[in-house]
Amino acid sequence: MLTTRDCSKWTAMMLPEHITMIKEWKSEQFAVMPRELVEWELEELQQTIQRATVMKKLVTLTLWDNNNIHDITGMITGMDMNNKELLLDTELAIKRITFDKIQNAEMVDIDD
Repeated sequence: MLTTRDCSKWTAMMLPEHITMIKEWKSEQFAVMPRELVEWELEELQQTIQRATVMKKLVTLTLWDNNNIHDITGMITGMDMNNKELLLDTELAIKRITFDKIQNAEMVDIDD
């Protein structure tokens, strides 16, 4: 059985094309695919986003982006229905997030 250390010994002898192919294969193998949300999950997501917007509360959005899932927290400052995106004001910047990337939304309770 080959270990990671054994494989790294042989990469110096590989052609650049082989290394590129191995990197592509690894990224495909460990990629996270977005979950298809069912109707009730979409409704709950929409209600949470609307409540957070109206109440001006912090919200944590779980996003699928570049084959990865990650969380981002901020305050929703607006929505652009034509482009199907919302504006999220984070500590560092205002980000435009398309609706199709959002997998989950939870309002943040500051008391926690």
